[in-house]
Amino acid sequence: MAIRTIALVLFDTEEAEWALPQASALASAVDAHLSVLHPYNPMLFTGGIGAEPLVYASIQQWEEEDSGKIKSAVEKEVQSTGILGEYRPQTTLYGAEAFLLSGARGADLVLVGTNGVLNRSPDDRNLMERIIRNLGRPVLVLTPKVTLTGPLDRLTIGWSDTREATRAAHDALNLAMDGAEIELVTVVSRAQSTVPGIDGRADFATSLDRLGYRVTVTERSAGVEHRAETLISAAQEFGSKLLVTGAFGHSQLYDFVVGAVTRDLLEFAPLPVLMSK
Repeated sequence: MAIRTIALVLFDTEEAEWALPQASALASAVDAHLSVLHPYNPMLFTGGIGAEPLVYASIQQWEEEDSGKIKSAVEKEVQSTGILGEYRPQTTLYGAEAFLLSGARGADLVLVGTNGVLNRSPDDRNLMERIIRNLGRPVLVLTPKVTLTGPLDRLTIGWSDTREATRAAHDALNLAMDGAEIELVTVVSRAQSTVPGIDGRADFATSLDRLGYRVTVTERSAGVEHRAETLISAAQEFGSKLLVTGAFGHSQLYDFVVGAVTRDLLEFAPLPVLMSK
């Protein structure tokens, strides 16, 4: 399926400075409409022990001022590049998650900034994780370190026989150039002592070959705590411009106790990462 609608989530003006040009360049390259969504910082209202109403009025004013600056940046970008785009801000102090889920579900691809930026608050990091878990759309995590502006000639796909990895692998093909080089990487706890028969990875590699892609299949060994690092190393060694993985394949309790590869990639990946849940 072609990408014709892109949603970009911008948390603040600093993120807009580097993420907005990448999003507009990608939208231009694939001839897509760009919707820019700006959520307010998550707010918790409690009865009886909350702050004075005047405090909330001040917060509302700060949020509106920040929103106005982002709106001006979006309008300037749209005018200078000629893309079709719109700015859609949140207008209330609560409901950031509902606002983003509703505004992004119609998109073919959702762009977000990395959780590794210094100005990203813990609340916003947590909000981004919940969006990826619940959105149901492919999410492309951008980084200021590497610019992604169009279809790619080389990408690495982290493969496992799971629903999340399968969705991510197929979603990634919308960002691959014809004849692109694709590396399928499986990370296992230890090296296999026997060679299995035809599995999902082999079937998918064959399907990619039929589509005209040049496929490399590799396997790496790493414990759970090093899997994100291993995937990043594989992508860098292959010279990939994009890393692709399934997102949050375990329960939130498992991720809290054992750790989540997705969370590590969201924060530490130095290159763009496409995630699907």
